[in-house]
Amino acid sequence: MLYLEELIVKMLEKFVTDIYGVYQLINKQKQVRSLVNIVVISKQYLAYYLYRIFAKYINIFEIAIAASEINKLFTYLRIPKEHDRNKPYPLVGTMTNDDQLLDLIILLIIDFFNKLDKFLATLQNIAGYTDFFDFIDMKELPVIIQDLIDLQKLIPGLSVSAIRPNYLDDQQI
Repeated sequence: MLYLEELIVKMLEKFVTDIYGVYQLINKQKQVRSLVNIVVISKQYLAYYLYRIFAKYINIFEIAIAASEINKLFTYLRIPKEHDRNKPYPLVGTMTNDDQLLDLIILLIIDFFNKLDKFLATLQNIAGYTDFFDFIDMKELPVIIQDLIDLQKLIPGLSVSAIRPNYLDDQQI
């Protein structure tokens, strides 16, 4: 049984590595000039993709990650404090255009996956997380890329208006 648990944790490591690889690939596009800022748009969809996975399995993440770190993510994503964490927040039309903030969001969620991986590695029995591991097992690199392409087709208006100011504190409104 121990071998199976180690294999499952390796699955999560591979998923994180694949996501980080996609992130690195997006960052390599900075050298390409175009009319549309493809780097920011790609980061928006990657951040949205990771947020949706995080939101789907938030109960598992809350066990391994401090509430203050989760609150920081919600602040970066402009999710109101009074929103129910157990329900995904609709981010269409609200995703930031700030390249550095998108980097923070993506890297923070990747860090959440790493912390979850370390936490799960310490558990004696991970049988209660089979739904999560089945989901992660399906997410090979080609599937992740196809998911991102599908998101761009299905949700064309993810970005916030360029004239809406960036703020991270409700007191600044």
